[in-house]
Amino acid sequence: MKKHIILTVLISLLLIILQREDAERLNFLWLNETKDIRPVKLDPNPIIPVTVTAYSPTEEECDSDPYTTAYQKPVREGTIAISRDLESEFGWRLGDKVHIAGLGVFEVWDRMHPRWKKRVDIFFHDTEKAVSFGIKQTQMIKMDKAVLQGT
Repeated sequence: MKKHIILTVLISLLLIILQREDAERLNFLWLNETKDIRPVKLDPNPIIPVTVTAYSPTEEECDSDPYTTAYQKPVREGTIAISRDLESEFGWRLGDKVHIAGLGVFEVWDRMHPRWKKRVDIFFHDTEKAVSFGIKQTQMIKMDKAVLQGT
């Protein structure tokens, strides 16, 4: 009987020690993580309020080659130009797909003049359609590649 009690006490002490070591180990890991403080971007694809305008292939709106984007790609319907702050702040790049609320999904194939901020320009072949589009305030989000591939 004494052996049974001693064995039970020893096992209990061992469990207490192991729990304390686990707690200390977890505390140690937590302390190490807090020493290395870096900004964390919680949402990889934030919803961004933007001003949306339209452009067409004219030299007045583009440059001497209005049918070629800033990335040397031919313009087409569904192409958008984004302001450079969206490129630098959110890391958006050539070929990224974005959803513009109320308008649909577009591809980034062009960039805007540096003077524009939080702005998107949708390409229209027809100048009258671009002018009649006007200026809209809406929101956009970069589409996840996993969502686009259906996974």
